[in-house]
Amino acid sequence: MKQMVKIFGVIALMLAAGLAQAQNVKIAVVDTAAVFQKMPQREATMNQLKKEFEGRVRDVQKLEADGRSYIEKQQKDMAFMNEEQKAQAQRKLNEMQSEYVQKRRSLEEDQMRREHEERQKMLGRIKAAIDEITKAEGYQLVLERSAAIYVSPALDITSQVISRVSK
Repeated sequence: MKQMVKIFGVIALMLAAGLAQAQNVKIAVVDTAAVFQKMPQREATMNQLKKEFEGRVRDVQKLEADGRSYIEKQQKDMAFMNEEQKAQAQRKLNEMQSEYVQKRRSLEEDQMRREHEERQKMLGRIKAAIDEITKAEGYQLVLERSAAIYVSPALDITSQVISRVSK
């Protein structure tokens, strides 16, 4: 898959280079992954999400700890239990495990959904910054940096995008 992306990127660059020579087209490249990694909002968003889910994370961790301590207690008491007590302990353990798995799965799904929402917002800001720079500088074509094998540093607008989204 990456091989195909690179091949298409090379073809796009070759076509773009031909167009640029023919029509004097302004071309730029941007490394959106680098922009995303360097956004100050990224750190703030991650902290916000951590705070948003910290109560639920603690609850899940407490359920896990309670389950471990219950298992340890039952292992110690197993020799002194009759069959009915063993069955009752196993049912309780199954219930605890079921509740833990359900809450952990729900937490993970919610965290992933929220992270995706916030990532989409940040990518929207990156796209808007690229659009603003493109219009201001008169670029007719902006490519993703990973689609090109070689790019002259003069064509790279990544630092401009980073400074624009950092405002």
